[in-house]
Amino acid sequence: MGLEILEKYTSVKKLSLNKAEVTVCERGARLISLKIGGSPNLLWVNPALSKILKENEWNIGGLRVWISPERNFFYRKPEVFGEWFCPKTLDPNNYKFADSKEKAVLEGEIELKDMFTGEVLKGFIRREFSLEKASEEVVVYVKETLLTENTISTKVNLWALLQVIPPGTVVVPVKEGAEPIHYFKPIPSNRIKVTGEAVFFKIDGNYVCKLGVKPEDLPLPGCASIAYVSSLKDMWYCLILETRDAPLSQEECLDVAKYRPEGPRGCVQSYNSGPEGGPEKFGEIELQFRPAEEIRGCYASTVAYKLKAYIGDRDSVLNYLRKTLRVEQLTLL
Repeated sequence: MGLEILEKYTSVKKLSLNKAEVTVCERGARLISLKIGGSPNLLWVNPALSKILKENEWNIGGLRVWISPERNFFYRKPEVFGEWFCPKTLDPNNYKFADSKEKAVLEGEIELKDMFTGEVLKGFIRREFSLEKASEEVVVYVKETLLTENTISTKVNLWALLQVIPPGTVVVPVKEGAEPIHYFKPIPSNRIKVTGEAVFFKIDGNYVCKLGVKPEDLPLPGCASIAYVSSLKDMWYCLILETRDAPLSQEECLDVAKYRPEGPRGCVQSYNSGPEGGPEKFGEIELQFRPAEEIRGCYASTVAYKLKAYIGDRDSVLNYLRKTLRVEQLTLL
């Protein structure tokens, strides 16, 4: 869909390099569009975009930044994971573009209430987007910075979430013997497959469920990647998030699972929406980052990751995924 409506409500900035164009907007500090060689937007955008913008709600689509753990900041009744909400002082908030010629840089003050303890965390988020490479493969470099005025009883971490267009398949490279986490409820067997190389997860927007992968199951400590592969009309494409700033252990993983709060926690996640979650149909691929450090009574965190995109025919996209993820046997669900 066209994004012209955005400029009625928020400022936008476009970055282009060779065949690639990305659009970033102040509302929610989003990377909202990614196109290659005149392709359609490869990112999910809410079909009710005008309504969401008018009502100043969060779910416009694209790539966003949140703060974790979700249980503490996004549930009014955290003890029972009840009454989910999105704090508007985090998203969409009041981010503004900072001066930068070759990058899109957004800055905003945030405020979050820990619903468990009643403590209020105040601080600042800065997002930087730049196009590193643009040929058949497009690489967007993202740098996230969190700096707070205070600390609270809860440890926090930055969290990146990319909304994707269903239907398609998520691929998470893992070690042999990996045991994925069922975050909300058991994931039906026809929606997940685990091999010695990867976890595959179905995205179709028809059933609410969430996948998690433990840091202990990643092929290399601290290095995480998650991919999404799908098609639009006669074009195939894939999107990949990858970082070297992933948690190293359960102690560094802060986001607890609703299904088993006392159980293991994931640092790579994927969400599939469904009718019970609202009328929108979308999926997400997500990275949780290492915890913010406590420095002189404040939290500080700077993390970096890449969003990679590739388009082509089915075989070329799957071959690109095999090479980039180092997963030989791919399964499309």
